[in-house]
Amino acid sequence: MEKKSNSTWSVIIKVVIAIASALAGVFGLNACMGLGA
Repeated sequence: MEKKSNSTWSVIIKVVIAIASALAGVFGLNACMGLGA
C-alpha cells in the first residue's frame, strides 16, 4: 500500500507541476503580448 500511495503521489505531483508550468507559460506569453501591445 505504501509503495502504491507513494507512486500515486509522485504522479499527482508531476501532473500538478506540468499544469503549473503550462499555466506559467501561458500567463508569460499573455504578459509579454500585453506589454508589447
